[in-house]
Amino acid sequence: MSDRAEGIITKGVGGTYTVRVSRDDVRLCQIRGGIRHKKMIPAVGDIVDIMPSGDPDVPYVLEKIHPRKNSLVRPPIANIDVLVLVFAVKDPEPDLKLLDKMLIICSTMDIKPVIVFSKSDTDNEEANKLRDIYSRAGFAAFVSSIEEPVTREDILALSQGGLIGLAGPSGVGKSTLCNSLLGQSLMETGTISDRLKRGKHTTRHVQLFEFGDGFITDTPGFTSLDLFELGIDHKSVVGGYPEIAELSRECRFDDCRHIAERDCAVRENIGQAVDEGRYERYKEFFEFLYSQRNNYTGGVRR
Repeated sequence: MSDRAEGIITKGVGGTYTVRVSRDDVRLCQIRGGIRHKKMIPAVGDIVDIMPSGDPDVPYVLEKIHPRKNSLVRPPIANIDVLVLVFAVKDPEPDLKLLDKMLIICSTMDIKPVIVFSKSDTDNEEANKLRDIYSRAGFAAFVSSIEEPVTREDILALSQGGLIGLAGPSGVGKSTLCNSLLGQSLMETGTISDRLKRGKHTTRHVQLFEFGDGFITDTPGFTSLDLFELGIDHKSVVGGYPEIAELSRECRFDDCRHIAERDCAVRENIGQAVDEGRYERYKEFFEFLYSQRNNYTGGVRR
């Protein structure tokens, strides 16, 4: 009988990894030399094979990292199924360009986005307006407050036992929401800087917590990801705008960019099926990535 076991990395600190083999079987591991030689860096969320190490202090080694569905470097996390994007209605003001950027990233990485507009008690009308814009665009969107938070059942119904990440600017209540969903205070929460009107980062590393039949975690640093650095090109921008993708079928030209072309169904529906602000952000992302592509030839900047 082999001593090999399969599990998921739930935490990694200082080269030591916590691997959950089953609900009642959690083991400490380090990296085997072969993985180091291949320059593979384990990440939270990785499915791995482990073997006994013979070292009583760290009794197991990571023998193999299974193929990933997706992975991020900042933060180091793999195999995300659902990303809950949390944006406050006020304090701090919602950065909708950042939200749309994160939706584009989700579409390219096969991650299901769920949008939560937090602190709805500060401006309930605006919260409902934002929720309606993104719901009409085709996303699962919620409003949330401390008194009436998004429920555990809401998120479980959308996750189907996968790995859930929470992301968004600091100070919007991600850790508070995570604690509410878990039913206990596992994540440190922070406050808003009065001078900068920005939140203070409280999450310092990625750690998975059991959530239904899957896991949930905060994802510090996700908002700093750059579309061009991730290899996302202008043609992929529409993935973050399903309402534009749907209408593009009615455009006169198959390769319509929805910017200046004639008989463009998208431009004809601005302010109706397509929110004006969403359209302007689509144009900004598209034109920026298109210009970046033209500034490079063969991977070398001109």
